[in-house]
Amino acid sequence: MTTATRVAEVQGRRLMFAHLDEMLWPEDGVTKSELLDYYTDVAGHLLPFVANRPLSLQRAPDPLTGECIYQKTAPPGLPSWVPTRRVRSEHAALGYADYVIGADLPAFLYLLNLGFISVHPWSCTVDALDRPDQLLFDLDPTEIAFREVRNAALLVRDLLGLFKIRAWVKTSGGRGLHVMVPLAPIHSFEQARTAAETIVRMARSREPRLFTLDMRRARRRGKILIDVHRNHRGATLVSPYGVREYTGATVSTPLEWPELERAMYPEELHIRSVPARLRGVGDPLASFFRYPQSLAPLLDSGRPRRLRPMV
Repeated sequence: MTTATRVAEVQGRRLMFAHLDEMLWPEDGVTKSELLDYYTDVAGHLLPFVANRPLSLQRAPDPLTGECIYQKTAPPGLPSWVPTRRVRSEHAALGYADYVIGADLPAFLYLLNLGFISVHPWSCTVDALDRPDQLLFDLDPTEIAFREVRNAALLVRDLLGLFKIRAWVKTSGGRGLHVMVPLAPIHSFEQARTAAETIVRMARSREPRLFTLDMRRARRRGKILIDVHRNHRGATLVSPYGVREYTGATVSTPLEWPELERAMYPEELHIRSVPARLRGVGDPLASFFRYPQSLAPLLDSGRPRRLRPMV
C-alpha cells in the first residue's frame, strides 16, 4: 500500500502530493516522488513548450496490462487555477470539449499528482488554434537499427535546409526521433501538412527502401514511417523533456545535430540522466521559439510555374 504524502508550497500554491512511494516503473525502482522531483528540476525547459496550449494527458502504465491511457479532454474537478478552455474538437460528441491549457509549474505538478506522467501539447497556442507554430516530423521505426533513424533525421534536416528552413531534433523517448521547425503562425494546418508531405516525398525519392507510408506497423518491418499527421489540428506530440511509459523511464530529449552524427543510444536518456545532461551541456531547444520561420519557400516549390512568353 502506498501511503507517503508531502505538502509543499510551489510558487504561492499549497499542494499536497499523495502516494509518493508508488512504483511507476517497478523494474527500475522509479517512484512517483522521483517523477515529481524530475519534472520540478526540468520545468524551466519544458514549460515553454506547453504554455498556453491545449494538452492531452498521459497516465502512468497500468501495473497489470502495461497500457497507458491518453486523456484528451480535461479531467473533472480541477481547481480554478488549473486553466481550461472550451475548444472546437472533432473528438467531442457535441463538437466542443474542455481542454487543459498548459500554464505554470503548480498546475503542471497538480496534474502529475493525479496520476499522469507526461503531457502532449498541440502544435498551436489556444489563441491561434488554426495556425500552427511548429512543423513536426515523427520518425517512427519498426525493427530497424537506430543508426538508420539517425540518418533519416539528418536527411530531413538537409532537405529542409535546401529551402533555408532550420530544424531542431529530439528523441521520441523510444527508438524514434522528432524533427521540429518553429513557425511564424501564418500558415494553416493544411499548408503545414502539405509542406511536410513535400519533404517526405523528397526523402522517399532519395531513399525508397528506407521509408514507408504504411501506417500499419505489421507491414513496415525494417522501414521508417515519417508521420506527418502530427500536423493536423488537434494532433499532439510528447513535450520536450516528457517522460515516456517505456522501461527505464526514458525521456523525450532534445539533441544537438552533431550528436546524431556519431553513435548515441536513446535508452541512456532517462529520468535519472537528463537533469545532469542539462546542467552539463545545456538545452539544445533553448533558442527554438526565437526563430519563427515561414514555409513559403517550401510551399512555393510545389506550385506550377508560369511559362515565360516566347519572343
